[in-house]
Amino acid sequence: MDAHMDDADQTGMDAQEPPDAQELQSDRGTQRERAAAADLVRMAEPGDVLLAALVRAVGLVDARGLAVSGAGGDRRRAVEAVVEELGGRGGGADAAGLGTRMEEAFARWAVRVDELDGARDLRIMARLDGRLVIPTDDEWPIGLDDLGTHAPIALWVRGPARLRTVLQRSVAIVGARAADSYGLTVTKMLAWDLAGDGWTIVSGGAYGVDAAAHRTALAADASTVAFMAGGADALYPRGNDQLLTDVLRSGAIVSEAAPGQTAMRHRFLLRNRLIAAASRTTVVTAAGHRSGALNTANRAAELLRPVGAVPGSVMSDQSAGCHRLIREGSAVLVTDAQDVIELAAPLTETVDEGGDVQTALRITDAMQPHELQLYSALPVRRGVDVPTLAARAGLGVGAAMAALGMLELAGHARRTDHGWVKCPG
Repeated sequence: MDAHMDDADQTGMDAQEPPDAQELQSDRGTQRERAAAADLVRMAEPGDVLLAALVRAVGLVDARGLAVSGAGGDRRRAVEAVVEELGGRGGGADAAGLGTRMEEAFARWAVRVDELDGARDLRIMARLDGRLVIPTDDEWPIGLDDLGTHAPIALWVRGPARLRTVLQRSVAIVGARAADSYGLTVTKMLAWDLAGDGWTIVSGGAYGVDAAAHRTALAADASTVAFMAGGADALYPRGNDQLLTDVLRSGAIVSEAAPGQTAMRHRFLLRNRLIAAASRTTVVTAAGHRSGALNTANRAAELLRPVGAVPGSVMSDQSAGCHRLIREGSAVLVTDAQDVIELAAPLTETVDEGGDVQTALRITDAMQPHELQLYSALPVRRGVDVPTLAARAGLGVGAAMAALGMLELAGHARRTDHGWVKCPG
């Protein structure tokens, strides 16, 4: 059974919501909506399609009221709302089947009604500098909307990174918990180069590939986001406690599970859909035939997200899953960060201006070939000199200097005390 924290466990903590959490929390959702969302997250397991459909049909507050009500009229209203939301307007067998499923849903929701106290959950997480992000918030990652009724009702978030901002340019790196040295080396190489190019590294906070991806992103001073299978109040697995603490300082830890809920097997699989949907692309660096990373890759492919897989030795069990993805056409073979960037880069970029998401041409679309080569070679941090850049880009020094001049005029490159760096975006 899931552990649940109460206020008595927090007597040594300040009851006031920390200023940082207040600043990060959008004011679009009312406190009543947030408390209702907290209750709904606790009442149902992640990925509950019927509850998600009810929320989409009537909103968070009314959905909470209808889901916990024992009155016949409220139940009929809830069933009608879900039937209409899921397309059963014409009645008949589909509507009847949904009605039966709704009765089963009411029964399982009722088991947790006595545990509900959304205001308490909000206080508990606020004391951990956490916040509840709901779909109407500016911070909500727009990629999750592609999940439809499989999208989370809300997300518990800890850490200073604003999800919508850091996930706009993100790569999920996933793989085996027991990855061999080859898989870990490839993971670190990809994460380091992608982080250096300004990409956010997303993973699941587990041992093996996940930990290597997060740790490398932190070493490169890049953003990294860890999606948890259990409540965001606990850092799991415990062996990664220090790593996840470091993630909290600059990135984010995210979960759709309520505080105190533990990481169970089915929650790991449901968590994988969030990693796939939130990221621009997913890369599998090491995976056996039965690795959970394959589930993440397949969910990404279902969402029409690009998927990459790193090949390995045909003698290695840790590469068997990667080879399977490539063979079946679910993934594209990738060997370095540039392969991943080409896979992830869209024809256009989404620009978020105060919650108004617009589509614009990529800044590289207007670059001449030499400028594009040099721009790709520029680091985001730790400036380098012109000869080094020329060698990286495969240009002569004169051509590199000319391209740098054009990039500097366009605001895409700048000179620092240590050399030239890229100006992302």
